Amino acid sequence: MFFPFLVADPRSGLLYRLTDTHLAELSLAPVAPEWAPGRAIIDEPDSVWKDSVANAPVETISAVSVALEDLVLASDNLRVPLAGALRDGRARRHLDALIGLWRRLGDALPEGLAPVRHVLELPYGKFLDPLPVVERSLDPLAPAAMRALYTRLKQEFGTFPAPARGLAAPVGSRLHALQGGIAAPKITIGKIDDSLAFFGLRDPAACADFAAARARAFIEVGVPAREIAVMTSNNSNQIARAFSEQGVPLSGLPGNLPERDIIGETALHLALAKRTPTPAMVLASLALSPLMPWSSQSGRDLAESLIGGDFRGEILSPTPAHKELWKDIRSSAGSLAQLRFLIDRICERIKQGPEVRARLSIPPGDGSPDWETILRGIQIAPPLGADPDRNLEGVSLWSAQESPWRPCRHLIVTDFTDGLYPTRARGNPMFLESEIAAIRAAVGLQLRGRAEGLAQGLSLFDQQLQAVSGTVTFLTPWRDLSGARLQPSAGLSLVARAIKGVKDSIDLILDLQLLPPEDWPITHHHLPPMPEPHDLPEALAFPGVDLLALRRKDDGTTKPQSPSRLETLLVSPLAWLLDEVAASDMSWSAEELDVMAKGNIAHDVFEHVFLKDQPIPDPPDLTNVVADAYDRALTRHAGFLRSASWEMERSGLEREILRAALRWREHLLALGAKIIGNEIWLAGEAHGINLHGKADAILELPDGALLVVDHKKSGTSARRKRMESGWDLQAGLYRDMIARPIRREGDGMDPLIGRSVGIAYHLMNDGGLLTSGLPLAEGSPARDMGDAVNAAAVAKLAERLAELGAGRVVLNTSLDESFFKKEAGFTPYALTDGSALVTAFIRQIEEE
Repeated sequence: MFFPFLVADPRSGLLYRLTDTHLAELSLAPVAPEWAPGRAIIDEPDSVWKDSVANAPVETISAVSVALEDLVLASDNLRVPLAGALRDGRARRHLDALIGLWRRLGDALPEGLAPVRHVLELPYGKFLDPLPVVERSLDPLAPAAMRALYTRLKQEFGTFPAPARGLAAPVGSRLHALQGGIAAPKITIGKIDDSLAFFGLRDPAACADFAAARARAFIEVGVPAREIAVMTSNNSNQIARAFSEQGVPLSGLPGNLPERDIIGETALHLALAKRTPTPAMVLASLALSPLMPWSSQSGRDLAESLIGGDFRGEILSPTPAHKELWKDIRSSAGSLAQLRFLIDRICERIKQGPEVRARLSIPPGDGSPDWETILRGIQIAPPLGADPDRNLEGVSLWSAQESPWRPCRHLIVTDFTDGLYPTRARGNPMFLESEIAAIRAAVGLQLRGRAEGLAQGLSLFDQQLQAVSGTVTFLTPWRDLSGARLQPSAGLSLVARAIKGVKDSIDLILDLQLLPPEDWPITHHHLPPMPEPHDLPEALAFPGVDLLALRRKDDGTTKPQSPSRLETLLVSPLAWLLDEVAASDMSWSAEELDVMAKGNIAHDVFEHVFLKDQPIPDPPDLTNVVADAYDRALTRHAGFLRSASWEMERSGLEREILRAALRWREHLLALGAKIIGNEIWLAGEAHGINLHGKADAILELPDGALLVVDHKKSGTSARRKRMESGWDLQAGLYRDMIARPIRREGDGMDPLIGRSVGIAYHLMNDGGLLTSGLPLAEGSPARDMGDAVNAAAVAKLAERLAELGAGRVVLNTSLDESFFKKEAGFTPYALTDGSALVTAFIRQIEEE
């Protein structure tokens, strides 16, 4: 951290801003103990914030930690103060609580302050080099601890005369007017000039690119890089990337990238893995952890299988010790004794196991684990980066939260957004403004309130502008990197006071998104033009390759196609081919209750509620069996829904499935149907190829005919439109398999052979029942869609199969998506939500 005053090198006369690292080196300060107030707040919560910790632990820890750091900085010796003569009341209770918390932390201090206390208590004559302070350089709003450090250095080493100082920018410029005080009561007004520039860009990444290009432009006209500064708030990653791409050196970047707290993360994931339901992402994170004994490739393979729903860890089978460790990792714990046993066994077999175990505070006893308390007690340190590396010749990297560490001629502010420039003032999270005044009067502690915070923010903004001698470029990103809207900084209004003729301060910002690139003030940010893409062929040719035999069984025979695969082929032969060669998208993310998950759960419930050759349950019984089946389905398909955070979605989906089940019961009774097949595998031949697939249900109607039913977790209108257009395919293929079966022993198809077969779609969301291929009795709840529901689809499928037989994979065109949506009546998911490779190989065709 920088200290709010300047020191001098007595040999060279160089004036510079002192840092905690340099102070520690010159005073031989010992290594500071870890500052971890969160752990103390959790382990021994004071009565003042006990209830808050129970209800909002993360927010409470943050607020109490901020208040404690304010208290530490307000003490002039960095030692635990006494409440003194402060009378009893809310302020006294809160102050005593903070003092008690500080006392429990022992000698630990917030980052950067341990060397300060070491120096305050260091006898004279112990410094390696003299460290005189610069006269009048101490920030008048500096906290008590910083004023004490300034005084201590001044007493031993004296002062160094401050250089004659005037306003750095040329007299008459708008920047010169602002350097007299950004919030001064009076400010000279004049026409805008080149000393100030305001640009709006899309997001922080675009601002970083523009900043690097502007710095490059300055350098190319002869400005030394050391006379340029770029300023940003906490995250400098985008700045580092953009300046590296432009080949512009930066001075002030961390020596290495921030390092995650792998030990803390692993401890948290192990605890989460013991609590049911365990998210697949938690197990995948453990599989990928560098603390695990298996190779990184094995970890990636294991993680991919986990996200795909396979939790067994078969990839680890060649090493029995690893397989046994994985068994312990994925085993849940129902008691404290079991939790301790499993965690101890795991930590004995992973890297840095004792350190991981030390992060897990598991209470004694044999009751059920209090998971919230255990999880709150696991501390994960924020990413730690190295100290900045500063060199003489690079562009200076300034922090929005600190005074400039050296002056510059040209400053580029990359994030001129609300909350920065000036930094937004915050109130003390523990004390009211009146209480801060009472503590100052009775105890002498200079706690910072909202007024002091506002003054400090304005003073900091003044210091940043006063360090510039030439120009300031303010860049405002309109959105953050997640797409959320950002507002310009409140400082824009303060700057606008010095500019004549400004009605609305936002009018100062030139939105570069509205300008053609050739009108931008710099051109260096433009990337070279992309090469013209090659014309895509109409089809990919694979002469001599049997494309329908790419997937083979262990005995070498060709695997059959499924109705879902043929639907994909119908829409996109390339998407079908990628699936055949297992070149599907392997990206993964946290579990979510999407359409696929809802469909899997609903199908599972129906499978175990409406049973083959069993009476149809009455409504009261149906409600109970649906609840039981739903609970089991969650275990098989979406264990994450059991957590408290998914309660609303879990209950809502159960209600939807129960309503669908009650409607389906009424349909079965109205049809007089008997369930003779339930999730039954069928195999047969159609369109010259072998097929197999699982039919959701097969009903026997009173006249002996069969109805193959496909349950869909969707509404009726879209399916009806598709069937009316003749583009339905899937259910008709099940009928084909029954008509031309491929038999195997025990396949259960004997009752199906030789019957009249119709198809039906049961649309679960609204109870619709659409049929084809069988006449309906009067009063039937079903709607007959006729016999041509698949005419267009079958014709297109025959065309696709002929193309594959010739070794051709026809590529999609830009008109296909619109055709399938408008003409065929369905959304072509293979094009809209499929592989990026499919999208990349769509041929562009002009619409007539």
